[in-house]
Amino acid sequence: MIEHGRENLPDPKLPLFPIVLTRDKYQVPRVKVSNLYTARVPQEFKSIANIHHDLNFYQIFYALTKLTGEPKYAAEADRVIDYFLKHCQEPRYGFFCWGEHLGWDVLTNKPGGFQLDNVSGSMIHEFYRPWIFWDKSWDMAPDACHRFAQAVWRHQINHDGGTISFSRHAMIAKGNNPSRRGMDFPRHGGFYIATWAADYRHTKDAEILEAIDKLVASFEARRDPTSGAIMHGTEDYAFDKYGRKTLYVYTQSPLGLAIELHDAAPAMPDALKQRMTALAESIDKAFLATPHDPGPGGKGFVLFCDPSTLAPTEYWQSKEELDAGKPPRRIPHTGGWRSAYTGQHPHTWVTPTLIARYQQTNKEGYKKLLVACADNYLTADPDEGLKSPEKSGRAPDVESGSIGNIIVLLNAVFKLTQDDKYLARAEFFSAWAAKKFWPDKNPLPRASVRENIYSAASRSDTLAMAMLQTALLRTQPAKERELGLIATDR
Repeated sequence: MIEHGRENLPDPKLPLFPIVLTRDKYQVPRVKVSNLYTARVPQEFKSIANIHHDLNFYQIFYALTKLTGEPKYAAEADRVIDYFLKHCQEPRYGFFCWGEHLGWDVLTNKPGGFQLDNVSGSMIHEFYRPWIFWDKSWDMAPDACHRFAQAVWRHQINHDGGTISFSRHAMIAKGNNPSRRGMDFPRHGGFYIATWAADYRHTKDAEILEAIDKLVASFEARRDPTSGAIMHGTEDYAFDKYGRKTLYVYTQSPLGLAIELHDAAPAMPDALKQRMTALAESIDKAFLATPHDPGPGGKGFVLFCDPSTLAPTEYWQSKEELDAGKPPRRIPHTGGWRSAYTGQHPHTWVTPTLIARYQQTNKEGYKKLLVACADNYLTADPDEGLKSPEKSGRAPDVESGSIGNIIVLLNAVFKLTQDDKYLARAEFFSAWAAKKFWPDKNPLPRASVRENIYSAASRSDTLAMAMLQTALLRTQPAKERELGLIATDR
């Protein structure tokens, strides 16, 4: 990637890495990229750079410098991130051009990734992953980072009517106010708190402290009085099998909030710190009280459940879909090999979040769930995921990131238990991945078993990082501990 990944860009001095490339000639593809469709982004995404999507890529670069003593890898990651922060910020509000729907177009050198025939409806700021390099970013571009933190509070959060709410989508090109209400998902709220906490550590800005305080209060007030669980969104209604319109819990999302609360709390004033810690602990209590069953032969993690009873529950997007006999949009348990927006998510949709929260709390309940899920993958065969057609009608396939997160899980459980069977199984999946995603001499991995293209949207960076970690756990465990690689697909 350093030598060839940018050689076909119009501006040879642009340091950004495209997130989609042909594997043989390192070109931004002109043909349709199916992987972008399954990642729910438009074809315009194939010509962008996006440091959210390359997050684990940079972890690899920093690791390689420590492993080889060659400074060029870390220097290259620094160069890309530094350029992005200083040059890839949309001018109107100050959002960085990153995340799930937005990027920086490497062909036109301006914001991109959205549908050109529907800019007002598709130019959206939404976090894709946690940004784990905030302190490094502040050292590089403090003014840009502060402006972004202000943008999240002033323009991602909606202040209408004297109460705050938000949507994960800030509609940058629509009207005079990009913020909306009611789709105020806990996971995304956690990302905002992490952003503001980094800002507050550096600026002690009273406005940013107010932002943290008010968003924490918002989530405190949203807990179900019986279970303590936080519902997914204040206006994110769905329909149960009886046709009743209801709110629901998306169990992974509050857990993501708990992770960011834990990391942000130490820099806060004492009273706020205590509230953030208590809120995170209440999230633990609700998650661990939910009847998860991810072990061999089990139903899986509970992904969607009733707010009061925590009972696994399926939900439909609309009454019309329910009445028409369509399958539920939200399937209560995890399973399978490939995620789908409408359909089931694999177990590893949840496990990076569990790994991070266990590392923070050492709660035995999280360890038991991680070990049980790892036990499932001791015998689960990825080739089975390529045999039967998917319910959606798509050809069966397995993406690189899906295998990457299985390896991440097995590595984590090996570190927890020191039982070699988990590391041996991680090595099995690494060997399987090497054959399926690097089937030829080309150094970039395939997006999926069936799609011969490099795509960061398939989370190939996760796969490569996981395989590196597996190798180090076998050969240099002390060095692996020193690197502190972070599972970021949460």
